[in-house]
Amino acid sequence: MSHMTQMEIADAIAGNRAVIVPTGATEAHGPHMPVDTDTHQAEHIALLLADRIGALVAPPVAYGVSMTFEHFPGTISLSIPTYQTMMFEIGAALVRQGFHHVILLNGNRPSGTANDQVARYMVDQLDADYDFKVSAVSYWEPAAGKIHAMRNSVVGGMGHGCELEASLQLATRPELVKMDRLEGAKYGPVGWDLVAPTNPTRTYMRRPRPKAGHAAIFGDPTKATAEMGRASIEVIVEALVETFTNLQGSYDERR
Repeated sequence: MSHMTQMEIADAIAGNRAVIVPTGATEAHGPHMPVDTDTHQAEHIALLLADRIGALVAPPVAYGVSMTFEHFPGTISLSIPTYQTMMFEIGAALVRQGFHHVILLNGNRPSGTANDQVARYMVDQLDADYDFKVSAVSYWEPAAGKIHAMRNSVVGGMGHGCELEASLQLATRPELVKMDRLEGAKYGPVGWDLVAPTNPTRTYMRRPRPKAGHAAIFGDPTKATAEMGRASIEVIVEALVETFTNLQGSYDERR
């Protein structure tokens, strides 16, 4: 959308094309990865997905729920209420313009649960006047089982600045990844994992602090490879295409 004129966007709306809103973050990702990692990954996947399903991609949201890492340089976080208000306003603007399907494609784990609530709130507030649907999904979720089967790290090795994220960055922007700077940093498996089957209970505790030697990493980035990144992107996009193709078919049948 950023490169389209208003009339081109109007034509896309008239053509009943979906719109994808990539939601990322600006936050510390260890000494080896850039702070825009989540935003870049969400937008990169969004563009590949849009090409496959004929959707538009809205400008990415570069700030998210990142208070976990607020003690680390480079992190710029929004509070949860502020973030959700912003996301509702973005989604509502798209719906009021005439988009019938808004996809909130998330790349930052804490923003994912916030997006779920935003999607529900959009329907609650807008469906009396507008016929639309809204989907909230983190890009790795539909392909979680396939990514888990390909992993090199143990369970707990894919969380933040981890094998998965470092692999995706090595596959797409290797010049920005500085694996040599992991030397001496503290990292390793954690008690949760993005893609492994785990207990669904979510427990939150005291946030990491650099003074305690934390490197802003959850997981094991040393297992990352560009090959793993390319393979992950392929299964991620395929799973998302299948998800939204099936969803559109079932929605059309009900209308």
